[in-house]
Amino acid sequence: MAGSGPSELILLSAGLIVAALVSGIILQTWDDMDDVLDERGKQGAEDVRTRVSLVSDPINIAWEGGDNAKIHLQNSGDTFLDVNSVGAVLGGTTMTVTVTDGTTTQWLPGDTVQFTLTNSGLDSDLSTGDNDILITVSVSSTATGYTGLDTLREEVRIVKP
Repeated sequence: MAGSGPSELILLSAGLIVAALVSGIILQTWDDMDDVLDERGKQGAEDVRTRVSLVSDPINIAWEGGDNAKIHLQNSGDTFLDVNSVGAVLGGTTMTVTVTDGTTTQWLPGDTVQFTLTNSGLDSDLSTGDNDILITVSVSSTATGYTGLDTLREEVRIVKP
């Protein structure tokens, strides 16, 4: 029994070293998880602050010139929106979206901007008169360093002359 003291001390020391290494790894992993959750929280907050609303009359959107419709969208959120990152799908057809006045660059909270949705291929799918179809509009904001996204889906009536 006299020789077991040093070997027990060595095993105890080895056990303490292994425990310290494992706890260090666990603490680092916990810190990484905390950072990820913090980033997701900030991203989620930006998504909540990003909102767009259709302020055009949804039952009377004119189809003009055989290839476009004009709609008014309001920044109904609490952050700046990017007028150049607006996307739209009208009746399942991807539309080219441009700011109608061509000069608006800032889309502040509460502001309404007129957009022109263009795609000549949709004209043949529309019948003369009223066409009830789904419009989907997506917007993004990058005001806080995080990208907030919002998508508007609404049934509208496109009136083709």
